[in-house]
Formats: sequence, structure tokens, C-alpha cells
Amino acid sequence: MKAAMIAAGLLACQIAPAWSESEFQINCPGRPVMTVSRANYGLSTVMWPEGHFQIASGQQRTRLDEGDKVAITRFRNGDQLIVNKSSQEIFFVYRDSDKLLPCRRTNKREVDVLSLERYDDSQHPNS
Repeated sequence: MKAAMIAAGLLACQIAPAWSESEFQINCPGRPVMTVSRANYGLSTVMWPEGHFQIASGQQRTRLDEGDKVAITRFRNGDQLIVNKSSQEIFFVYRDSDKLLPCRRTNKREVDVLSLERYDDSQHPNS
């Protein structure tokens, strides 16, 4: 019985699509236009030319001293995306910096479901 439940769980993981919820672009000083994608299960990604890609899991939600709600997304490379939920202003802090840069943002748009292909890395034992 236990083996059947484990097998069912593994099968569900392989056939579950990655549901992407929304996407928008931001233009911040010091970097080309970045595309931010948010998925309904807490995954965020940011991409910019030439082939840069970062990932983040979840958001830190807090309040400013004035009471405005703020959401902070911390990407794996140390970059931070900060959204003032009250005013909808958006800011970016690059890794190894503490300078808060104001950014311009496009409207959010819904994006289609993305089905990820299974990747077999058995040929690469060190990966």
C-alpha cells in the first residue's frame, strides 16, 4: 500500500504542468528590460538579455513605517524586486548594492500554461 502511494505521488509530479499565472516587464536603470514571471505556487523568475535568468521562491511581506504594504522577492543571485502594494510603485536592488532604484512597469498579463518536459540527467552523474 505504501509503495502504491509513493508511486502515485511520483506519477503526479511527472504529469503536473507548471502553471504560470502572470508576467510583466520592468525597466530599471543599469540593466536592459527585464521580464518577471510569477506562478501561482510561489515561484518567480526574472530574465533579461543576453540569456540571464534568475529564480526566487516566495515573497517576504512587510510594512513600511508609514503603513504601506510591501512585497520583497529575493532572487538567487541576490537581486531584490520590491513592490509597494499600496501605491503599486516598483523598485529593484541589484546584488551587492543597497541602492533602491525606481523602475517602470508594464501592465501584468496572464500567460498560458507551460508543460515542462522531463529531463533525464542520468548521463550526467555529477549534475
